[in-house]
Amino acid sequence: MPILKFNGTTEEKVKEYSKKINEIAELIVSKPEAILMMVNNSNIFVAENTNKRIYVEVDWLKRSEESRVLLVEHLTNFFGNEGFNVSVKFTEINNDLYVNNEKRG
Repeated sequence: MPILKFNGTTEEKVKEYSKKINEIAELIVSKPEAILMMVNNSNIFVAENTNKRIYVEVDWLKRSEESRVLLVEHLTNFFGNEGFNVSVKFTEINNDLYVNNEKRG
C-alpha cells in the first residue's frame, strides 16, 4: 500500500497527478486501489534565489530499487517543471501497517 504525502504543492496539482494512478501502479507493481495520496499542506522555505521545492514522502512495503527510480522519475517529470526541485524520501513500512485490524507486509 504505497502512501504518497506531498509537501510544497497544491491540492489541485496532487489531484491532477492522481489521475495517473494506473500508470503509477504499473511502474511500481501495485493495485491502483491500494495507492493513497495526500497533501500535507506544509510550506517549504528555502534561501532566496533557490528553486522552489516539492518534498514527497513515500511509505510503502519494500520494493526494488528499480521501482524507486521509476517512481522518482515519474514524480520529477510531473512536478519538476517550472523550476521546481523534487525530493523524494522512501520509508519501508513492512510489518508496521495495519488496515482494518489486519497486518500488512
